[in-house]
Amino acid sequence: MIAVFVCSCTDPVYKGYTETDTGLFYKLRVIGDGRKKPSIGDYLQLRITYKTAKDSTFLDSYSSNETGMVILPFNHSSFKGSFEEGLTSMNEGDSVSFIVDAAELFKSFFRAELPIFLKHGDVVKMEVKLNRIMNRQEYAGAVKEYQDLVADRDIEEQRKLQTFLDTSQTHFSFFSAGMYYMPLAQGAGNNAEAGDLVKVNYKGSFLDGRPFESTYDRGQPLEFRLGEQGQVLKGIELGISLLNEGAKAKFIIPSQLAFGEAGSSTGIVPPYSTVIYEIELLSINKK
Repeated sequence: MIAVFVCSCTDPVYKGYTETDTGLFYKLRVIGDGRKKPSIGDYLQLRITYKTAKDSTFLDSYSSNETGMVILPFNHSSFKGSFEEGLTSMNEGDSVSFIVDAAELFKSFFRAELPIFLKHGDVVKMEVKLNRIMNRQEYAGAVKEYQDLVADRDIEEQRKLQTFLDTSQTHFSFFSAGMYYMPLAQGAGNNAEAGDLVKVNYKGSFLDGRPFESTYDRGQPLEFRLGEQGQVLKGIELGISLLNEGAKAKFIIPSQLAFGEAGSSTGIVPPYSTVIYEIELLSINKK
């Protein structure tokens, strides 16, 4: 069970939360059955979900890898009112909600700039489950186990791709970074470049031909600025850079340039899946 923090009374601003004397807000969600608390130097296996003040999820450990967990070295708090302060009083199995200052979280913990959807004065809600506490030896074993899993999955993905290339009736040419392409229609003019506003139609499918998404089905092409982070899959971006206006091609995209080791957020595309995208570049507005 989580221990009692040094705290003030329950805060009326965040209903159900209690504030510590350092400004950390917390609310116990689930009491675990463990009796062990973390100590400096331990490694903590955590499930974490990050949300805005309006409960919109923008990051979680489930999307970082297929285990759905991250492992953090347990050190002193990175800032006053950090969620790390709350971890000190959690037992294995406990789940706690924390509310922390957004600017301090990104500056001192992530060591990054605030994302555009957050501003100074905003807060971040964190749902944290302390799954396991490990010493250095146990941590090394967990890392080795995960590395072996990744290596096995990578080998299996490469095997499936090679089988597809060997047995496919169509001819793909090697492009770069593990990608292959097959031209379908020629375009005109210069190729798309970073900063250009592009409009594309595309459809994604698995190696066996099963489709999983299509702008054609939606009846609405995708328009975005090429090179802006987080707009499309990295493999799609690389593919578009090979095309000029009106061109159309198929691209084989390995998982590291597609949905990675976590798979798609919808769960439709499994982890370590090589996919095929047919991309038609409808228009280019130069930067």
